[in-house]
Order: sequence, then C-alpha cells, then structure tokens
Amino acid sequence: MTEKHPTVLLVENDHELSSSLKEYLESKNYRVDLESRGDRALKLFQAEKYDIIVVNVALPVLSGMELTKEIRKTDYTTPLLMISDLGDDREKIMAFCSGGDDYIEKPFSRTELALRIYALLKRTKPSLVQNEEIEMVRFGNFTFDYPNRMLCTPTENINLTKKEAEVLRMLATNINNVVKREKVLTTVWGANDYFMGRSMDVYIARLRKKLSEDQAVNIVNIHRMGFKLEVNGTMVS
Repeated sequence: MTEKHPTVLLVENDHELSSSLKEYLESKNYRVDLESRGDRALKLFQAEKYDIIVVNVALPVLSGMELTKEIRKTDYTTPLLMISDLGDDREKIMAFCSGGDDYIEKPFSRTELALRIYALLKRTKPSLVQNEEIEMVRFGNFTFDYPNRMLCTPTENINLTKKEAEVLRMLATNINNVVKREKVLTTVWGANDYFMGRSMDVYIARLRKKLSEDQAVNIVNIHRMGFKLEVNGTMVS
C-alpha cells in the first residue's frame, strides 16, 4: 500500500462477522469504519470521504438497497460492494440496479472479500493499490494471493504450501517470460544442485495440476533455460 491507507465504510449488522472483517482488513492496511445500521451509515458517508463502501443488503431501519440508492443520488463513482445471505438472481439484479458495483454471497472467506475490494479499487483508484501488484496477481481465471498462500478460482480457494507460493510468485510476476531454473532454485531452495532440482520439479508438477482448471494457463518447461507461466488469450493484471 501507499502511505495513504484506503478507507472502507463497512456496513454489516452481524457483529461477529463485522468485527472479524474489520480486524482482517486493518491487517491489510485499510482504515475501516464500522456501522451496523443503514441510517447511521448514511450519516457517516455524508460526513466522511471513503474509497470503497461494503454494504450488507439486509440492514435494520434503512436496508442496504435503500442505502445504496441514497448514496448514488450524490455519488456515482465510489465503488460499492454488496453482501447478501441470498444468491438468487432477482436479488443480484436489484443490487446492481440500486447502484452496486459487485456482489458477494455469504458464506465467503475474508480473502475473497479482500480480493474483491482490491479489484474494485484497482479499477477506480489504482494509485491506492499500485504496490499490491506483487502480492496479488490476476491471470486467466485465477487470482493469486501471495501473502495468504491462496490460489483463488471462480469455484474454489486452493491453499498452497510455502514453496508452491514462492515458485508461483516468481512465475506470476513474469507472465509469458522465462524465469531461469537456477534463479528459482537459489531463491526458493537456497541451492542449485541435483537433489534440489528434483524437489523443484515435484513442486512445479503440483502447481501445473492446480492450474489445470484453466486451459489457457500453463507452466511450460523451456529446455535448458527454465520455466514460463504462459497465459493465452486472457487478461493479466
């Protein structure tokens, strides 16, 4: 993150969940204001300037949908992420029509929420998250969360070992470029010898299997040179 920490207005009436999310986001260098009621959240929004707003659809007094509509009367640009217990299409359509930019269903992981917040901020306020690119990389259908050793797909979150995460980080920050075999060995294993090389090949094979969900993504072995994470016809960010 840059010195200016992104500000989040988190509006959630599940106190246990909201406390957990606030603590997690603050560990990621966000500044978080927490509110459990829509009417009080609206007053906070009117008094403060936030970089992103995260709103539960089901709120007392003033619902999340109503809060979003009120915010959009004066603010068309601040990204709004909607949280819901329901996953039916009708509610999703209503959430987007009320002014939401993204929608996440419970239960969700804190990592998924952080990634969605990151993606929205990168689109709308890239200067706030420009230093996160090495820690969170998107390629193909994957989002790689390096600090949490997590490879996220549209259907699941895959936990990585420390070495898997280190290897993938080197490859994912050099998309479609060769990373020398010797560099991976000395950086991740600390030595370049036959036995370490055999161990590395096992980890590369494991990563290939975990990336096999997206046919456009593959780790290619470049003979006598090293490895390349190839991403064909898909966005890298």
